[in-house]
Amino acid sequence: MILRFSLVIFFLLTFPLKDYANENDSIVIQVFSLIYNQKFADAERMLKEKQNQLDDFYSNILKLDLYWWKYSLSRSKTDAEAFKKVLSEFDTSQTNNQKGRINQLIRSSYEMRYEVKRYNLIGAFLLRSDVRKQIEVLKPETLQLSPEQLNLFNFYVALFQYFDYAINPFSFGGKSPELLNSLLLMEKYSHDDDVILSTMAHYFLGRIDLKVENKTEQGREHFKILAERFPENTLFPAIANGTNTKF
Repeated sequence: MILRFSLVIFFLLTFPLKDYANENDSIVIQVFSLIYNQKFADAERMLKEKQNQLDDFYSNILKLDLYWWKYSLSRSKTDAEAFKKVLSEFDTSQTNNQKGRINQLIRSSYEMRYEVKRYNLIGAFLLRSDVRKQIEVLKPETLQLSPEQLNLFNFYVALFQYFDYAINPFSFGGKSPELLNSLLLMEKYSHDDDVILSTMAHYFLGRIDLKVENKTEQGREHFKILAERFPENTLFPAIANGTNTKF
């Protein structure tokens, strides 16, 4: 259960929002909003229509996250096959440069989440070890990222570290300073002006509070914010009011 929280994020660190978002209605943000409003057909249509205006790399990442959410919500065999097809088409061949290594990490992350969804915990654990090694290679100080991208990368690392410390079998009783620092950083990002970063922070903090920290009211508050931000999303209000506890 814990593993499933940690890995939707990383595709976001590759979005150069300042480069693409000359206006608030940039293509990236529009597609992101469509996905989180569960307008999957519209998001897919827009990706096809705007494909020539997006670098293939960004187009592929958005497409992967779109099909992940479709499968995650429906759990249907059809959506599972569609997701695996997109995943198999994801280019991880160039591992000798930053773009290729990030691609590899993204694919491994989604593969791990998929294995958890289908209860293949051994496969997920092996992939988790691979993800950890890939993160160690991608040192923040060596990455050529904008400040916005670096915030997203740091958020992802904080999220991954939280779950590493949270499930540490040698941890007894209270929270370690590292775990507390991870939570504080995620809380900070939930108040960020970057809508994508703050959305991710609210989403994962909400899950952590509800599923790990046993802070029900606090967790629901995060999903209330998300429900207001994405009014056509049916999952967020259901979690916020307690009618969906198996998300």
